[in-house]
Amino acid sequence: MVTAVTRVNAPKSRRKWQLASLVSLACAIGATAIPAKADQLEKVKERGKLVVGIKTDYPPFGYLGADGQVKGFEIDIAKFVAKELLGSADAIELVPVVASNRIELLNAGRIDAIFATLGTNPDRAKIIDFTHEYYQMEGMVLLTSKDSAITAWEEVKGKKLCGIQGNLYNRTLTEKFGAETVLFAGTAEMFKAFQDNRCEGIAFDGPILNMKVAEDGWKDKYKIAVGAFAFNPIAGGVRKGEVAFLEAVNKAITDAEAKGVLVASEKTFNMGASEYVAKRAEEAKAKAN
Repeated sequence: MVTAVTRVNAPKSRRKWQLASLVSLACAIGATAIPAKADQLEKVKERGKLVVGIKTDYPPFGYLGADGQVKGFEIDIAKFVAKELLGSADAIELVPVVASNRIELLNAGRIDAIFATLGTNPDRAKIIDFTHEYYQMEGMVLLTSKDSAITAWEEVKGKKLCGIQGNLYNRTLTEKFGAETVLFAGTAEMFKAFQDNRCEGIAFDGPILNMKVAEDGWKDKYKIAVGAFAFNPIAGGVRKGEVAFLEAVNKAITDAEAKGVLVASEKTFNMGASEYVAKRAEEAKAKAN
């Protein structure tokens, strides 16, 4: 009680000094309790390792080779980024992801970046930041049995089609064309379901289905019945607000393009020489000179 009276009746100068002291103390406590957000680029450099979400079931972008090693077009990009940021292409941890969990793992802090056939669109841009685009992906095509009568997307209304969870074009497939989708986490399950007659076709990205239909056991039974209805750029992804990290990753991607890394990777993985990758390489070289 005496203390309370003393505070009330203290001179104005003393009360001002006490108030200022309390404010300073509160700020100090607040600064201790809520540390400033560390920059992601600094975290990666301190750790000495870049953690990247990649596909392991999607040739030629990311897949397990016969030697048990993960390889592919986007693996080459990820390793080049690691080399630029940390001085070594081996300063990297590759974390397998699928379309349905890659953004969740990124925003949960489990990975630093995504290089996993990530198509750019406005909805995704609200929750992550895209890197520079580096490939033009052929959109969804339709694989069916050779005796299928389907010749256009408008003819899939009411039909069951196998696909992959989180694919950019699933909504178009159902809302625009009226198909019924049967979705799976990975391509192995999708292919098996189709062969078990759980769906009338596979609606999925062009590169992987064109490769699949050329395989023994598939080329004699199946065909690409309908071509792509869209083409979409793909890019890497990082968490929102990591400005310095995004700039460093973007610079590394541009350097990879300028040095011909992506053009060479297309040849290595039998992707053909795309006009999109060649044009970006020329533009990157021009900027570097």
